[in-house]
Amino acid sequence: MTTRKTAPQHAPRSRRLAASGLALAAALTLSACQISSPVTTDMGYDPADGVSVDAGDIAVRDLLVVSEGAGAPGVVSGLVVNNAEEPAEVTLSIAVDGQTQTLTPTVSVDPGQAVRLDGGGDSSAQMTIPSVSQSAGGNVEILVQSSLGEADNGIAPVMLPTGYYSDLAPSTADVSE
Repeated sequence: MTTRKTAPQHAPRSRRLAASGLALAAALTLSACQISSPVTTDMGYDPADGVSVDAGDIAVRDLLVVSEGAGAPGVVSGLVVNNAEEPAEVTLSIAVDGQTQTLTPTVSVDPGQAVRLDGGGDSSAQMTIPSVSQSAGGNVEILVQSSLGEADNGIAPVMLPTGYYSDLAPSTADVSE
């Protein structure tokens, strides 16, 4: 019995071109997702619990209030950065029952420096609110004013003094009326 060698079967050229074209179309279709869905990290957003407020060259980051809420005292937390070329005094205010209440103390920030509003462990340097009107989980509107003449406001969340905010728990003795 004799066997014949047969030549290997090759896919016709049209099939190879069709497969290549399909692969190219799939690659182009999948890469188009990037055009309609930009990279999230390229967008401006607040990556922390608090909010950002910019008053000219004064930038406040991670602005929030730590309090049990609903009438309890609160501590304002956040970082004030002075991007100006001169020192600045920064004042924060909140609206309470239709009245504007200025918070104490006023913060002095040298050019190119940053100051924590929560006092950085020094309770005497904490910016405090005598009575937070909103419950924890709510929001408080805070106005940021600079001695450089700029102002803006932000809606800051009220957080419970638990977890990493437990060291910011305000006491009645810490709050001056």
